[in-house]
Amino acid sequence: MELATIYTDKGKINISRMTLEFLIHSVLNNIKGVVGPNKTVLREFSKKLAKTAQSKKDGVNQEIRIEIKPDTIIINLFLVVHYGIRIPDLTWEIQTKVKEKLKEITGLEINTINVHINGISYPNKNKLNDKKKDMLVIPEMFVKIF
Repeated sequence: MELATIYTDKGKINISRMTLEFLIHSVLNNIKGVVGPNKTVLREFSKKLAKTAQSKKDGVNQEIRIEIKPDTIIINLFLVVHYGIRIPDLTWEIQTKVKEKLKEITGLEINTINVHINGISYPNKNKLNDKKKDMLVIPEMFVKIF
């Protein structure tokens, strides 16, 4: 397991990749316009059990990748955004908030945060045209299992 290490005068502090992913995920959940990273512990566990490719939401892979090196941390975010959001402003906000939150909570200096927009989520036409109709959504994983 790769760990990000902070050296202090009293010793060292190791922070796991999973901890960093959780913190980034919590930041992304609070940013308007981001559909969200879809890589979760449950999905990773399911992936290992099924030994299949990671399931995709609407055909678009979304995830957080963290590369930890002795002198640098590189974060790659693969995201889907809502239709109508100005992408340059959104990516600037994502980079700023992720960097600030990780610095505040962990004390780590993040060198690079790359944001990759993998797709755009469009509003559901049925919901826009007829709000009275209820739509049944069956998760892909549920259908495959049962």
